[in-house]
Amino acid sequence: MDFSDRAATWDDDPEKLRNAAQVAEAVRRNLDLTGAEDVLEFGGGTGLLSRALADDVGTVVITDAAPGMVAVAQQRIDDLGRGDRMRAALFDPTSDDTDPGQFDVIWSMLALHHVPDIDVALARLRGLLKPGGRLALADLDEDPGGSFHQAHGDFHGHDGFDRHTLGHALQRIGFQDIAFDTATTVDKEVDGARRSYPVFLVTARVPR
Repeated sequence: MDFSDRAATWDDDPEKLRNAAQVAEAVRRNLDLTGAEDVLEFGGGTGLLSRALADDVGTVVITDAAPGMVAVAQQRIDDLGRGDRMRAALFDPTSDDTDPGQFDVIWSMLALHHVPDIDVALARLRGLLKPGGRLALADLDEDPGGSFHQAHGDFHGHDGFDRHTLGHALQRIGFQDIAFDTATTVDKEVDGARRSYPVFLVTARVPR
């Protein structure tokens, strides 16, 4: 799947807008945001989640590994006149090529399952959090049959995650206060039928 090619029309899908709004509500429900946090979004695409939460935090860096998504995210920021508190940048959590800085919060929506080596990515994200910093990742519950991605022949990620297994992975990497909440569902057409796929929000904290 070439996300750069899809960036220009990404925000045209009402389902994506609904998902972003509901994940944003789950983030508010599970994080005690003060309005002063410096935030990184990884795999942020055009920045739907961060734009929904922009007024709840201090600054946001929307990152993605696809240049086309970063370009559209920056254009959306510019169009909203939010360049004083928001920016978009290239970033791959499995690479050490860039250093985006240190953050109070890192969040994402439906990004982690696209990362083949999640241990590497989670360890990298942990290193970008300040002491006491928080992680908030929304992603698909385990989809054993892989039907969610069956239309994507080039998909090499994960068919969702088992919550217990992901929680243990976060614990091994050094996170604490790990908790799960159900954030939303993604509805899509599969084999001629409409199916709903649950999306969790996992939150965790770096020790102080």
